[in-house]
Order: sequence, then C-alpha cells, then structure tokens
Amino acid sequence: MTNYTPRGYSTDMKDLKVINRLNRVEGQLKKLKQNIQEEQDCAALLPQFLAVKGAIAGAFEVYVKTSLEQCTAADEQKMKELITLLIRT
Repeated sequence: MTNYTPRGYSTDMKDLKVINRLNRVEGQLKKLKQNIQEEQDCAALLPQFLAVKGAIAGAFEVYVKTSLEQCTAADEQKMKELITLLIRT
C-alpha cells in the first residue's frame, strides 16, 4: 500500500531509497564544508567533491527510474517535457 503526504507525494519504499541517498549526500556535504573551513589539503578535498557528485548522480538515477512512470502516467505532454529536460542534461 502506498501512503501519501499532504502534498500528494508517495512515501513508499522506492521513495525511501531516494531519501536515504539524499541523507547520505547531506552528510557528505556537511563533512566537505567542514573540511574546507578547516583548510584541509586539496588532495583530500577533491575526492570528497567527486563522492558528492557521484552520490547526487546516484540519487537522481534512482529517482528517475522509480518515479518517471508514475509522474507522467496520464499526461503525455508532461512526459514529452520531462524527456526534453533529461536530454538536455
């Protein structure tokens, strides 16, 4: 059974996967910011930037795979708009 938030977003397991990934990204960003403020060596910071970039890409991929069909099920125009956005990125 799918539960919905007051704004209509579903809260089932596939959404929790995206939320969990975004929570990890948030933690990585906080640590990266802290290391920058502490003026850590750039050789240590670059891999952290790449890890954040990869984590965002992973969350995006999970979101697209699990939500695109649900988001556009009854709206062909919306599907075309989203495909156009995805092609541009």
